[in-house]
Amino acid sequence: MDKELRDLYNTNNDIIFLLHIGSRIGWTQIKHQSLNRIIYLSKVLYSFIYEAEPNILDHYHFTSTPAGPISSIVNSSLIYLQSAEFIVTSDVGLSLEIAPGQIEKINDDTFDSVKAGKQEWLKAVMLLLGKYGENKVFSFVINDPLYKENTDSNSPKEIAFDSSENKTLQVLKNFKKSFEDSIEDTSTISKQEYLALYFDYIFSQIIR
Repeated sequence: MDKELRDLYNTNNDIIFLLHIGSRIGWTQIKHQSLNRIIYLSKVLYSFIYEAEPNILDHYHFTSTPAGPISSIVNSSLIYLQSAEFIVTSDVGLSLEIAPGQIEKINDDTFDSVKAGKQEWLKAVMLLLGKYGENKVFSFVINDPLYKENTDSNSPKEIAFDSSENKTLQVLKNFKKSFEDSIEDTSTISKQEYLALYFDYIFSQIIR
């Protein structure tokens, strides 16, 4: 299987999983714009938390638009999933058309060797958004001059995820030391717990 097709299958898996987790936390429908935002946040937060590791969402590439970051492969996946009747679209948003027990039909391990770890990460991000709200988290994370510059120039460019270029990552790192000074030991907690505690600190001490 070539890389382009494998990436599309992995995107199908991710979208189905996100809609499934969303339904479990009360988001019965998720807007197309929100889906792109969630995957963008998942990717940039992964680069922040797992700074020295390859990004497990690296096949997603985003450009800046006034509505938020957009990935072409997400759009391609949604076209496929709707035609296959795995999801349905309404004026409110996207929702699953299949029962949870049928998810394995497209959620095949052979397409993504890191699927379990990626789903654990996507779930952590979804729970974070469920706690604080998509707009609040997104407004903080996307405080990125480069993103605004790309949008204002009306000439969409791919958003860089390299830590030396991505201003969003720099914003996140600006608060890292003060956060870690606020807790006794970060070595005993999981990466998902670190993410949750970091945003607890941000929204209790920095942004009220």
